[in-house]
Amino acid sequence: RQMEITHSQHVWLDARGIKEFSERFPTIYASCKEIGIDPGRDLIPVAPASHYASGGVRTDLNGHSSVDGLYAVGETACTGAHGANRLASNSLLEGLVFGARIAEDIAANQLPQEHPVAQDSFDFLLSPSIRGELQRAMSKGAGVVRSEASLIETLRTLERLKGAATIYASVDAWETTNLYLLATAIARSALERCESRGSHYRQDYPESSSTWIKRITQKLASDGSWSSKITEVNSDLTIVK
Repeated sequence: RQMEITHSQHVWLDARGIKEFSERFPTIYASCKEIGIDPGRDLIPVAPASHYASGGVRTDLNGHSSVDGLYAVGETACTGAHGANRLASNSLLEGLVFGARIAEDIAANQLPQEHPVAQDSFDFLLSPSIRGELQRAMSKGAGVVRSEASLIETLRTLERLKGAATIYASVDAWETTNLYLLATAIARSALERCESRGSHYRQDYPESSSTWIKRITQKLASDGSWSSKITEVNSDLTIVK
């Protein structure tokens, strides 16, 4: 908000009063020194950036997804282990714990070599040329501060960008398409969740609501249509098919 008010690319972080900064935050300290900033003497320019996704592919406790033989782990997966906001360094523990569980499950339940692959996925590819606009739209409308109006506008932009299809497959095209699909799932879920919880903040719903102790699952059909399922948070860790 302050960046918007002042039309600035950053705000200032004052860490000058933190003793032993270099020992407690060695990586940040080294990065600052590389660009001529001394945290003990200077203000540090900071700005919001995407860091970690608490959501992801829904899995059970052994990493199974809704596709037979396809596992997901770490930031890719949504196990619910982090709740609404991941605590620092817990992602490393998650990777170790669930990675080991997946390895054990694969060893004990190997699929046949000729296992049929599902053919009901949505098949389309977007031009890498829309990537910048896609990222800007998400940062502006579905970033740190969200609202019904900003999320609706974001979804309108995403719907328009959907028309930038391409037949030329490339790594950039697939990455852009994946970003688009993830952005759509995030914006849809953020619009449906009429409360603020953890790292999700709605300007028009600034408080958490006891009626929203729920999980939102987004599903993309083979015809390109989206649907969502809202379930109570409980001990059910089965996979949504």
